[in-house]
Amino acid sequence: MHATPRDYTLPEGCPVCSADLPVRITAAGANGVCKHCGWFGRPLVTVTHQGLRVTYEGAQA
Repeated sequence: MHATPRDYTLPEGCPVCSADLPVRITAAGANGVCKHCGWFGRPLVTVTHQGLRVTYEGAQA
C-alpha cells in the first residue's frame, strides 16, 4: 500500500534565501522547490519526540 503524498510549507525553510519552502513528502522521500529563488533539493525529514527535524545535505562536486 502506498502512502498518500503530503504537501507542507516550511516557514523560512529555504537554505539559500530563507523564504518559505513548499515540500512534498512521498514514500520515496521529501522534495522541496523554493518559489522565491528556485532552489530545489531533497530535505531530510526526521520524526523526533519534539516534532519534525529538517536537515539538508551539503552539495557534492
